[in-house]
Amino acid sequence: MASKVFIVNNKFDADYKVFFVQNKFDEKAAEIITGGTLVKNKFDADVKVFIVNNKYDADILIMHSNFPKGK
Repeated sequence: MASKVFIVNNKFDADYKVFFVQNKFDEKAAEIITGGTLVKNKFDADVKVFIVNNKYDADILIMHSNFPKGK
């Protein structure tokens, strides 16, 4: 089942912290949200993520092309 993903504004509200990488082989735990859908309401989401600026702070490393898209 594809996950419903919401981007939160505060890292303390997030289930996972996400960092964008350039290469597929750099991805880590990306399968958690790959193939999912962005939702507009956090109450509709299965997974809440926060975008970080440092890959060492991230739980998920994912390419932009694999990040969920909105409808």
